[in-house]
Amino acid sequence: MIAPEFNRIISCIIVLIAIGLTFAFMIDLENSFLSSISSSPAFAFRNASISSSAEPLQLEHQYKYPQITARSETNTNETSEVVVDDDESEASLLIPCTTLNGRSLFLNATQFWKRRGCLIGNMDSLRFFHLGKGGGGTIEFILKDYHVAFERNHPRPRFDLKLLRGPTTTLLINIRDPVDRFVSAFKWRALLFCGKDDTRVKYTKGNKRPPHIYPDKVCYGGDHQEEKQMLHQDFQYDPNLLAEALCEDSPDFETTAEKLKLIAHARYSLTDWLKFLVDPEMYSAIGPKGIRKVMALTTEPRVGNNHTSLLDWHTQQAILELYSYSDLNDEQIELILKHKPQLSENKKSAADKKTHSSTSSSVANIVDPHPLRKLGECCLARFFRDDYRLIKAMLPKHGFENFTEISPLQNVHPLLNSVCSWGSDEQRASCMADLESMIRRRAGFLDNSLGSCKNVVAEASHDSSNRNPN
Repeated sequence: MIAPEFNRIISCIIVLIAIGLTFAFMIDLENSFLSSISSSPAFAFRNASISSSAEPLQLEHQYKYPQITARSETNTNETSEVVVDDDESEASLLIPCTTLNGRSLFLNATQFWKRRGCLIGNMDSLRFFHLGKGGGGTIEFILKDYHVAFERNHPRPRFDLKLLRGPTTTLLINIRDPVDRFVSAFKWRALLFCGKDDTRVKYTKGNKRPPHIYPDKVCYGGDHQEEKQMLHQDFQYDPNLLAEALCEDSPDFETTAEKLKLIAHARYSLTDWLKFLVDPEMYSAIGPKGIRKVMALTTEPRVGNNHTSLLDWHTQQAILELYSYSDLNDEQIELILKHKPQLSENKKSAADKKTHSSTSSSVANIVDPHPLRKLGECCLARFFRDDYRLIKAMLPKHGFENFTEISPLQNVHPLLNSVCSWGSDEQRASCMADLESMIRRRAGFLDNSLGSCKNVVAEASHDSSNRNPN
């Protein structure tokens, strides 16, 4: 009986010795690699300082950079072959990046793209406030695809000491017209729940095809019953019924305002997300090492622009801006973008599934779209009045004096007055044009001097009839 037990003990000791020798070998190999890197002349760039006042990369330089076309998480197993330039100066130019466990590496451009999870910047220095149904999925995947280090808050905001005291210094936030975002959130959540006679598969835990990725094939059955009842039964899949119950003279206003909070992506307004910069008592706690920059990524259907493509372009500009904030010079940025591998068509298709669209042809027949009526539009605009006032506060005081019926929120943090003040002149102008368009489209509804929303809509209908007597 003793011999078998003794043999097992001896076997365990041998295994532990083998593991220890393997670990020691790996440590030695890593130290040798880092030593060889540090002996390279190009290693000296690590100590070079980048001026914080350096001008951001301008549009006129961007002919050098490949066009951003992908929206996906990085997966080096599926990228196409990269042709590496044999230029010695290019091969010796190293890119600083940080792994997810905090290790700093210095790689050439080809190694950088092959090294999964080696990111530009510091995860703690950049925060992304991802507002649901505002293009945040697109932004997230582009940031990941370009190896940008960031921390994301979704579906709710989080105000912590990192923002107030550091090390978080930059905040990205996606901004969409509040009424449009609400309607999209209503339709999206209504779509995710299984309806009567639904032919889709009911989602169960462990299923690798969740409804938010495959809404045309999978739906939630027993989860979130209170939200499902509100969307499917109380308001019958129709955002108009909820919107019109939010009219100021509606007897159901208070109960409907509470029910609205059940909608996951509509629970927090833009003002809620930025409360720590709207409330003076909260932002007085921001220290010298806390948040110093807010960058808005806007999406707005302006005439002559494809707002989806424009959001991609805004995010492209943000990538260049964020690269310039890190320990990269212009030459390194050009080299990174030059060698970025393109994604396969299959990978692009997979990425598109993750942008959470409730308007694609594959799901449009599941939920009746119910276009928003003017009365519901007016009542929603007034319900989100503070969001529109906040958007107006984000615009410069000079040059945007129109729409006097909307007064900007007062006493907001100065950072909110410059959310478009980054990137090229064209980027800044486009960002401000998006914000102005959001206000312009709803301005007529926000004028209380015109009376209730019913009066506003009736007057607008009367004016339209007079202009078009036939």
